[in-house]
Amino acid sequence: MLSSATILSVLYVLLVYSQGSVHAPNGHPSLRLRRHTFLSEQDAEKNVPKLCKDNGNNLNKMADNGTIFTIDLPAITNYNVYSNKQYSLPHPKVGNVSDSKLNVIIVPHSHVDAGWLRTVEEYYMYHVKGILNNMVVKLTKYKEMKFVWAETVFLSMWWNNLDDDVKHKVRRLIERGQLEIALGGWVMSDEASTHYVSVIDQLMEGHQWVIENLHTKPVNSWAIDPFGHSATMPYLWKQAGMENMVIQRVHQAIKATLAAQTALEFQWRQMWDMEGKTDILCHVMPYIYYGIQHTCGPNNQVCAMYDYGQPKSIFEQSTGRLVTDENIEKQAKYLYDQYRMKAGLFEYGTVLVPLGDDFRFDTSEEWDLHYENYMKIMDYINSKPEWNMNVQFGTLSTYFDLVRNNEMQRVLMNETAEFPVLKGDFFPYSDLDSEYWTGYYSTRPFQKQLSRDLEASLRAGDILSTLAIHQCKRYNLEFESYLETMSQLLEVRRSLGLFLHHDAITGTAKPEVVQDYENKLLHAFNVSQSVIAQATQNLLTMCNNDSPVIISAHNVRRDAHTPPTQFTTIVTKSGTKVIFVNPVAQERSEFIRLRVDSANLDIRNSQDLNIPFQINPVFKSTTKIQTSEFEVVFLIDMSPFSIETYTLYKVEAPVLCYWSSIETYGIENFQIPKNLNFQLKNSLTFKSSYKIENENFEARFEENGMLTGLFDRVRSKSIDIGVEFLSYTSQASGAYLFYPSGEAKPIHESTRPHVRLIKGPFLEQIEVVYKHLSHSLSLFDTPTAQGQGLHVYNELNMLSADLTNQEVIMRVTSEVKNEHGEFYTDENGYQLIQRKTRPNTRVETNYYPVTTMALIEDSALRLTVHTRQSHGVASLKGGWLEFMLDRNVDRDDNRGLGEGVTDNRPTASHFILQIEHRQGTSQYQQKFTYPSLTSHIINDHLQQPVQKLFTTIRNNAFQFSFRPMRHSLPCDHSVVSLKTLVTSNLVNNGSSIILHRKGYSCDFPLRGIQCPTDLETVSFHTLFPDIPMTDIRETTLTHLHVRSSLPLNSSIRLQPMEIKSFVVTL
Repeated sequence: MLSSATILSVLYVLLVYSQGSVHAPNGHPSLRLRRHTFLSEQDAEKNVPKLCKDNGNNLNKMADNGTIFTIDLPAITNYNVYSNKQYSLPHPKVGNVSDSKLNVIIVPHSHVDAGWLRTVEEYYMYHVKGILNNMVVKLTKYKEMKFVWAETVFLSMWWNNLDDDVKHKVRRLIERGQLEIALGGWVMSDEASTHYVSVIDQLMEGHQWVIENLHTKPVNSWAIDPFGHSATMPYLWKQAGMENMVIQRVHQAIKATLAAQTALEFQWRQMWDMEGKTDILCHVMPYIYYGIQHTCGPNNQVCAMYDYGQPKSIFEQSTGRLVTDENIEKQAKYLYDQYRMKAGLFEYGTVLVPLGDDFRFDTSEEWDLHYENYMKIMDYINSKPEWNMNVQFGTLSTYFDLVRNNEMQRVLMNETAEFPVLKGDFFPYSDLDSEYWTGYYSTRPFQKQLSRDLEASLRAGDILSTLAIHQCKRYNLEFESYLETMSQLLEVRRSLGLFLHHDAITGTAKPEVVQDYENKLLHAFNVSQSVIAQATQNLLTMCNNDSPVIISAHNVRRDAHTPPTQFTTIVTKSGTKVIFVNPVAQERSEFIRLRVDSANLDIRNSQDLNIPFQINPVFKSTTKIQTSEFEVVFLIDMSPFSIETYTLYKVEAPVLCYWSSIETYGIENFQIPKNLNFQLKNSLTFKSSYKIENENFEARFEENGMLTGLFDRVRSKSIDIGVEFLSYTSQASGAYLFYPSGEAKPIHESTRPHVRLIKGPFLEQIEVVYKHLSHSLSLFDTPTAQGQGLHVYNELNMLSADLTNQEVIMRVTSEVKNEHGEFYTDENGYQLIQRKTRPNTRVETNYYPVTTMALIEDSALRLTVHTRQSHGVASLKGGWLEFMLDRNVDRDDNRGLGEGVTDNRPTASHFILQIEHRQGTSQYQQKFTYPSLTSHIINDHLQQPVQKLFTTIRNNAFQFSFRPMRHSLPCDHSVVSLKTLVTSNLVNNGSSIILHRKGYSCDFPLRGIQCPTDLETVSFHTLFPDIPMTDIRETTLTHLHVRSSLPLNSSIRLQPMEIKSFVVTL
């Protein structure tokens, strides 16, 4: 007679799974088990989201007459250059410049890299400490002198060692307007490879430090060294309370086009904004470089005469000419002419002249020389009424106040139009002819991937620790590990923030500096995993058992040079608990892959019901599999932000165990031990084709195991789609530049791979193994989001002489007819922007950064490629999307690094290929687009994977689950951040919640959806009913400004693409 537990297990399987057609090989011991779909495609077509009914995301609602779109600029740009390879700017000649009233604002600054040729600590000791110490002394002495500072990481290092008297002087300098904190992020972050979640996090870390210690709130952004500029950053800066911004590294030919339209100052508006609510005034520095020798005007030789420091950049030499009574007239006239010519590029009678360079003003002498010589010139020019020019030291606020006032007066007097409006971004960047900074999108991808793992781990740690603090307060208990946890999270946050620096995540630092970043990231990742374990234990024990911590992280990083390894779970008779954390605010059901030390096991969920699972082999080598290590694949169901426990029991006769079948091709002497129940088919010869399948798709492969096609079972339609690996040979590529010698060629043309197929009821996978590359493509048999795409996983090792000066790509080919080379890439994971391939230009000119997804589409199909880390991407021909995986280049590209990049690491890359059939009627050839709702969910799950933990220690105090939210957020809403705000002394300063409503396309069916699609508002009270709140304030993005106080039961409405921040007090 069956036991009650067995009956319950069988009932569970019958309720949750249903039999379908058998796709496993003949004789396979299992039948295909199906998960009931949450929302079938037929139901989805009836269940149209309210936003789509209202046509609220219709891209045809474009009223942008007169707007400058950056995507249109290349077609009207003159790419002619001088003999020195520099692009030309349309300056008026000296005799033709206007003599109207001109204000010249000289802004002293020092650009301080948070690591590049030296580590951040070395730069602080050798340069930055001297800059900041002298800053206080000289600004106090010279009342007319001003200074602008951007990077908070260095301020934090310096501040901790200051006397209170010096701290007071710094605050007084800010109050008097002599010192301005511009941007104020932890670092001046890169804008191509960074994800918006971590950009916000480092910006908030900087802003919270600045307001607490310096008592100031940045109103201007200063980003003069990122290698190209994203359209997402101005939106984030605007949401954080900034009104103006300065950028520098824009393609010099594009600058000339803007200058010809007097549009080097513009209102930068977001693509989706038709009303100007997102406008932020942007000033583009016109010349090739931000150093003193390139900022006074077009003649860098003249500008060099007024550089009185010892340059730290390899591009500069000491060239300053002291101003004396004998040469004052000549020296002043030289500068006067340069200022006038520079003013010819701008509209509003005010010129910004940055005065600085890398690590300038680090000596007392340099401060004195610049002040004394420039004051002589200023006094002379200002004393000449016929010159009609006023020159002064100032800050960015000084400059923008004058510009805005001048613009307003002209508009009121009908003398000129308002600032022009611009939409789009500034990628790719080029400073000299045919030298495009598109290589760094893919330089050192191992570190890029590590930082993305850390971002997800930090976010999960923030969420769990915040929920733990709230739970303890609810039970009137103390979170015993509060101080330790907050201190650890602070350390992790600052390590990740540091790596967002524009010479860190870009991969453009010296090898020893890269090693320093790696060590910091590795330590931060492991610390964040320990925070997750600590907070999970607190939540599962209802704040009653904080120590000792008996939960451990499942993903382990033992060193900073290799991909993470999964811990092999030891299955015990008494039960090993595997704990899963869902870091997204929607329900998710997906198959989990777990390493275990035994195949004789049962898996039970939190209701003590047996769960069916698939057993896959773990390969020890090409010809051998592990006999004491296996992979199990099983389905988990998780509510929003929940923790669920599954228990693995060692048994003699597993109840719901399904062994996979194994097919191998081109492998000699492959055998399976007799005690293992895998079905084996081994062949030395290759088949002409292979296939893997699930209930949605049948994927087809050619002889070498590479994808050639897809059959969509839902639509009964075959689709041409393929994957291939090729490489470009470098001609003059370096850390920054991509400059190949020709077209990409196959990297394994003369070798045959080993091909393996793993097939079971829940997962089918093909694996292709070459000498330096392993590639797998998997299909999960579930109608949820996980089953809507083809999961690609690559491991590439370029540490071989065979791959020297090679730049390896994965190219996806398809039947999609993207006309005119149009494709879309995401910007920092926040928005999708259109790109246009220029077919008559070199390959590198058509590469763009991608952070989370890229897509091509036509009137019938859309192909989206989701990526777990940032890459460079191009669509060089119709139906193509290619992603650069890694680069080994031994040449220096003369951009300051002094060497190539040959310290490659074995690097993993994870993609998901998604095909969607268009069913809407809106136009698709627009300058921007949205992902579908299904695409959003797939990408969210890819970026925010389920966190895995385990314990082999029995503890009856543990609950089996923790479910803080009773309802999912709507599908198009996400919690960007949920974390505890703390002061420098770790005092609780409230909880930060950032919500984002995503724009989505209504043109595609809803497949795999498990969340509401018809809700327009959210409420903290309904989201977290068990967390008592006493105060809710809506603020700017980084909580520097309070916008309003909200009733505790108020509903919050976000518009598509809008982001809102809140501070909640218990």
